Amino acid sequence: MKDIVRSQAGNNQASRALWTLAATSFGFVVVQLDVTIVNVAMPQIGISMDSDMAGLQWLVNAYTLTFASFLLTAGTLGDYFGSRRIFCYGLILFGFASAACAFAPNILILVIARALQGIGAALIFPTSLSLLSHASAGDANARHHAIGWWSAIGGVVSAMGPVIGGALTDWFGWRAIFLVNVPICLFGLWACRTYVSETVKVSSRRFDLSGQILAVLALFFLTRSIIEAGSLGWDNRMVILSFALAAILVVAFMANEMLVTEPMLPLGLFRRKRFTATIVLGGIMNMTFYGSIFVLSIYFQRARDYTPVMAGFALLPFTIIMLANLISARLSLRFTPRVTVLVGFMLSAFAFVMLYGINATTTYWQILPALLLLAFGAGIGTPTLISMIIGSVEPQRSATASAILNTARQVGSAIGVAVFGSFISGEVIDIATGAAGAFGISAILRFVGALIAIFWL
Repeated sequence: MKDIVRSQAGNNQASRALWTLAATSFGFVVVQLDVTIVNVAMPQIGISMDSDMAGLQWLVNAYTLTFASFLLTAGTLGDYFGSRRIFCYGLILFGFASAACAFAPNILILVIARALQGIGAALIFPTSLSLLSHASAGDANARHHAIGWWSAIGGVVSAMGPVIGGALTDWFGWRAIFLVNVPICLFGLWACRTYVSETVKVSSRRFDLSGQILAVLALFFLTRSIIEAGSLGWDNRMVILSFALAAILVVAFMANEMLVTEPMLPLGLFRRKRFTATIVLGGIMNMTFYGSIFVLSIYFQRARDYTPVMAGFALLPFTIIMLANLISARLSLRFTPRVTVLVGFMLSAFAFVMLYGINATTTYWQILPALLLLAFGAGIGTPTLISMIIGSVEPQRSATASAILNTARQVGSAIGVAVFGSFISGEVIDIATGAAGAFGISAILRFVGALIAIFWL
């Protein structure tokens, strides 16, 4: 009888874990999709809305700014009030904002709705990882396996975003790229409300409101400074002032966290060597990976005369990330996290070395092996870093920990796009030369990351 009860309990646990993976994956899908799907539709949006380039740039920037700014706050909200509750709120907000985008009458309303999408994405992202960790019931291997599938699904959707966006825009118009999010959010909300259990909450009753406000403002101005530097230049007066304000706010935030009795971000976490190393590696990973995707997209379109849809198809080899994510879960069963991360960073470093030889006449078939190797290296390393950061803290701090890592990754992405984007702002020959320079720097950073993995993880 006890065996039957134990078996039924195990089946229920497995079923809930599967539904948790499904619900969180649907949330991750809309977050990742809206990072890339808008780019292809921007020319049509500009014509429809009679918008200039500045307005179109804010379609991307508004989402990026609010997403990065509210990640840390969303993580702490999940730890205080329950990740399931905050995740559901995020899906509701994201679905509402997507509908507002689809029916926006002008560019201003569209940009505001995109900003709301970013806040919804911030609520979804760290809490989904906390829910996956909770569903694994303390089993590190199960957690890594679930995160591997979660990362794989998001990676494929992100890589296919330009293709999906191009198809929807061509067939149904640009408003369809936002409407497609609504049923996905509804299904994720239904699955979460029906099958997903709530996480362990922080026992404290005090909420660090001052820390939350300072964190949002600091991340907002830091991300804005990086974005504006990419277009205005790093020596622009407004960019410098914005960076200075961000630095002041960061110092104020750290002072606040040291003075309050119950901080939103315990600074003692950064004294844990593995925790800090994981944060640094996450920033390096996203800076080089997403910075290189941006460079490749511009290179294909401006140096090789690809259409936006053709450029999207050219980047489809990055869907191999899904396979690499799943292999990462298997590697974690045989090797230490240090080995898995090291392999991922070394593979990516060699891929960037291969891309360093790129020029205006390089054929796509010469580039393809490097794209596959880069995607494979990124896919192996990412789930391991996510699993490590969650496993390095207490269960009731899992959402905050994942938010810290993903904040570092978002800031890294913004830096990569801004810095590498400045390399390719010239003519065709300059674009090819600048792209090679960006890949060379990426290779060096990946080798540095490999050294960090050896000595710090």
